[in-house]
Amino acid sequence: MTIQTALFVLLPIVASIALTQRRRVAALIGMGLLSLVLSATYALENAPDVAMTEATIGAALVTTIYVLAIRRTGRLIVVADEAPHLLERKGERLAGLEYEILEGFARELGLDLSIRFVPRQQVETILLSGEADIAAGGIVREGDPRFYATRGYLETSLTRIGRGRTPTAEEFYEGYFSDLLDSVREGKDITAILDLARFMEVMRGDLTGFTVERIPGKREYVFLVSKRRENIHTKLTAYLDAISARGDLDEMIKRNLK
Repeated sequence: MTIQTALFVLLPIVASIALTQRRRVAALIGMGLLSLVLSATYALENAPDVAMTEATIGAALVTTIYVLAIRRTGRLIVVADEAPHLLERKGERLAGLEYEILEGFARELGLDLSIRFVPRQQVETILLSGEADIAAGGIVREGDPRFYATRGYLETSLTRIGRGRTPTAEEFYEGYFSDLLDSVREGKDITAILDLARFMEVMRGDLTGFTVERIPGKREYVFLVSKRRENIHTKLTAYLDAISARGDLDEMIKRNLK
């Protein structure tokens, strides 16, 4: 088989690969590769000027412009504080129930998942600013008009812990959860309301001297979505319904919360 014939056979294959990619970056790489194959084909067909034009404009310039254009739109941006077994770092990788849900959702949309960890009190502020699409990390919210909340994906509860002063009615922890955990282990005076995942992690330490009070009522973990991204809220709710109906959500829960 001659080189020309090989390139002619390769062209539709590369084009098909580029067109069938769900992730935009992967599709762009495919299109750039297609331009390079076209450029080589033109060169072998004695059209060096066309080959050079295809390589510089098609493979280089156009691909670069598209990459710059999708830098923001090609990502699903999530802001969160770490929550044990839900969304947490495991060495160099991320893990947890919420991570599996969000990773699958991003893949469904053909987007790259980007997770930014911030202190607890900054999560909703960043979501309100429009810098993120989704807030995650063990969120328990009821009827907050500033955001869209998805359906609950897992039941939880709230527990108030305190040391050194009387716990107030609605005082969620501030800062990073890892810092709060260190404060509990060191026996510092703190007051905080914790969801079940975080409270179970705190309970692994010594709570001697702490006031522990269960707040009545059943609650659920949810994802919050920016009001600017109503389409993301609709699709995420539909995705949660779909994986729940298929039984995939139950498998995720068993795998991460066993």
